[in-house]
Amino acid sequence: MGHTAEYDSLAEEYQQSKLIPFRLELEHYSLFEQLGELRGKRVLDLACGEGFYSRQMKRRGAATVHGVDVSPAMIELAQESERHEPLGCTYAVGDVAGLERLGDFDRVVGCYLLNQARTREQLLDFCRAIHRNLAPGGRFVGVADNPRGDPKHYAHYRPYGLTKQVSSPRTEGSLITLTFFNPDGTSFQLTQTYLSPESYEWAFREAGFSSFQWVPVRARPHQDPETAGFWRRFVEMEPLVLVEARSDGEGV
Repeated sequence: MGHTAEYDSLAEEYQQSKLIPFRLELEHYSLFEQLGELRGKRVLDLACGEGFYSRQMKRRGAATVHGVDVSPAMIELAQESERHEPLGCTYAVGDVAGLERLGDFDRVVGCYLLNQARTREQLLDFCRAIHRNLAPGGRFVGVADNPRGDPKHYAHYRPYGLTKQVSSPRTEGSLITLTFFNPDGTSFQLTQTYLSPESYEWAFREAGFSSFQWVPVRARPHQDPETAGFWRRFVEMEPLVLVEARSDGEGV
């Protein structure tokens, strides 16, 4: 969602943001539903931040999890967690746009990675880096700020711990400001560039993926009708979306 310095200065606030309810209720639930069985899988976590999802994937049985993030401050937090409670995750500072082939991974994960692209050409660089690190038949699963979401809903996200602002009309290259409201009362902002759904589809196709799909997020099931309705309303505003792409070969 931003440049290295932006993430470095916000590392601890961004770590707190993983506990914002919508991230647990929608993002976390949908991501792991889509990833499926992780036991024995080799996972590359791009834009891993402080390793929150890396550690979750390792706990769910992944054979190896390697996290990469452009922010040294984020990677330091990730390594600190690993020192405090060793799970076997490894981490490195790196720019995904220029990432070399690190190995054959069954899953490549990117939470808000794609939103960091400032141009469709940079998005293509991300997609090529993902593709060169996937084993045949491997899958990329990412969470993204939804480029297909209607800006008329942006102001209505506030009860869920988020707002978005964009210059009107929203066009390719528009800057979107996201404000996250943490449970502890702090808030922070990130900026990202709007790229159209067509740019995403183009980049994955150009990078050589055999399939690409938008997958709607789902809310964690709730027994209480009022709670279920609260989250259903947020899902209907389409704030987030999953992206799944496959490399050639048999599925794993």
